[in-house]
Amino acid sequence: MLPGLLHRFGRKVLLISGRQWFSKSGWREKFLQLLESFELLPLQCPPGEPEVEGLNALLDKARGYQPQAIVAVGGGSVLDTAKAVSGLLSVQERVEDYLEGIGSGLELQRPGIPWIALPTTSGTGAEVTKNAVLKSRAYGAKKSLRSPYLLATAALVDPELTVGAPLSLSGIAGMDALTQLIEAFVSKKAAPVPRALARQAFPAMLQALKRIPRDPDDLDARTAAAYGSMVSGIALANSGLGAAHGFASGLGGLFDIPHGLICALFIRPVLRANAELIREDCGRLYSSAVEQEAVTGGSPADEAADPVEWLIGQIDYLFGLYDLPENLKGFAIDSAQIPEIARRSSGSSMSGNPRELSQEQREAMIAGLL
Repeated sequence: MLPGLLHRFGRKVLLISGRQWFSKSGWREKFLQLLESFELLPLQCPPGEPEVEGLNALLDKARGYQPQAIVAVGGGSVLDTAKAVSGLLSVQERVEDYLEGIGSGLELQRPGIPWIALPTTSGTGAEVTKNAVLKSRAYGAKKSLRSPYLLATAALVDPELTVGAPLSLSGIAGMDALTQLIEAFVSKKAAPVPRALARQAFPAMLQALKRIPRDPDDLDARTAAAYGSMVSGIALANSGLGAAHGFASGLGGLFDIPHGLICALFIRPVLRANAELIREDCGRLYSSAVEQEAVTGGSPADEAADPVEWLIGQIDYLFGLYDLPENLKGFAIDSAQIPEIARRSSGSSMSGNPRELSQEQREAMIAGLL
């Protein structure tokens, strides 16, 4: 399928991937063989989440090559990098000038070159969203490059690409997708169709995350996780998110902490802060989980006296399964930085949170995880 798609655009193809898993997994050789009839320029993204500085270097190489299409094989960071390269390849202004809330407020005026997404993690749903999240060390912030022109030309979601990923990565990415499904479902900006999609995908994602640690090669579980991740991207793009992702934006701009881990850490205090407004919605997620277990023959979900606490209990269980850190103590955050982190955690994601959180409330949540 991939070669057939690419032949529509031309022979010069930019192959964007990560530096570690792609080359070690054996998939790199398979893709090079699959695309042997094309003129390829392989580009590897710098480690970690995409940064403006690294993107500028990739853009310089890509402009010299003048590709006709991009193939992006990787996690959310790789896919966001490919979006940005696709959209910014033909512009001359600084990358920062196109980022929300930082530069000159410039907007992309035309489609970039075609790009095809092949996600290797089940996390961000970046293959179906129109924004690329970029970090600027100069500004100490993570901001979005956002445009309908950034949508992938095609998304080939193959769960086999996620098999072999480190278990901790599967857990952190999966918790991001689960958080996105929850926040998009309860968001005060939520629309009926994405709510319905999120409610349907939530139990599949939850069950997949419980199964993967028992058998990381379980393709059925990997398929359910890939589906849940993709739907989480569709849901967030059409209903917004909430405070857990707001904190991820504030902290992620200042510290090198995995995005999915921040979301997973903050979703629990955020759920409790929103409890009075979302209890009915959490009850619907609980009912969906019970229905899913009945269909698949799994263990029945515990009866939920309080569906909010039931949901928090599920997240607690996943933290244990994947042996994830329960706080932010290992990331050298000084308590004196809490007010600034809280201030930066007040962006667009926060606006979808069911309850408005004051500066003081945000500071208390951050302090509770240090």
